[in-house]
Amino acid sequence: MTSAVRSQTADAIKVITLNRPRSLNAMNVDLVTGLVNELSSLNGVKAVILEGAGRAFCAGEDLKQTLAPKTGRPDELRVALEMLQEITRLITSFDGAVVAAVNGYAIGGGAELAFAADIVVAAPDAKFRFPETEIGHAVTGGISSRLPAIVGLARAKDLLLTSRWFSAEEAYRIGLIAELAADPRNRAREIASTLARYPKRSVASAKHSLEIAAQADLERQLRWEVEAAMGCFATPEAGAIFRTFKSRRPAGHRGRRSA
Repeated sequence: MTSAVRSQTADAIKVITLNRPRSLNAMNVDLVTGLVNELSSLNGVKAVILEGAGRAFCAGEDLKQTLAPKTGRPDELRVALEMLQEITRLITSFDGAVVAAVNGYAIGGGAELAFAADIVVAAPDAKFRFPETEIGHAVTGGISSRLPAIVGLARAKDLLLTSRWFSAEEAYRIGLIAELAADPRNRAREIASTLARYPKRSVASAKHSLEIAAQADLERQLRWEVEAAMGCFATPEAGAIFRTFKSRRPAGHRGRRSA
């Protein structure tokens, strides 16, 4: 069985690849667990690259599998949601730089993962979306505090409340991504290689000073998001969405409809 997440480390740079290309790297429990494991194993690493295999970065939660596939019970779901929050904790607390290379789609949890990174590089034709409000879910990964810190409260409300698509060009214009690059994977490697040569303590000092200034209350927000998500998932509307997606087309066609 192919691992949902694979990694390679060289020259103090760890490349973490979401590896469910047939599902546009949609998040299931295996992928989320794999991300937590990889981000928990960064000894000797000075920079991390996050990327997706195939034609997308990450299409969000795999609504055909759900994050509680064994029992569907709230306690199983809570464990998965806590792992999503742990991914953000691990990224923001890491003493080195995390660079996200976004191609194709970054939707829902995939967009939240990308924007948890320190530097985001995206292909010019990449597309982003936070569909949670439309489908009866709730955002996670600390994006409810990270997004207004980056783009301002009014624009964050626009993106989260409307669940609309937005382009890489718009994301660049409003400051969500650092660069547009024809080959974001290669460009991410160039950036990571440069940052890995910088003094580690200086990189950590700059990163953590900025994180504290922008999101001093991140931990409280992460806890709030879990409770909000649990409440949303318990509603009849959310249950109907899951049933609808399970009856839809095969895995290769579901990328744009993930959360």
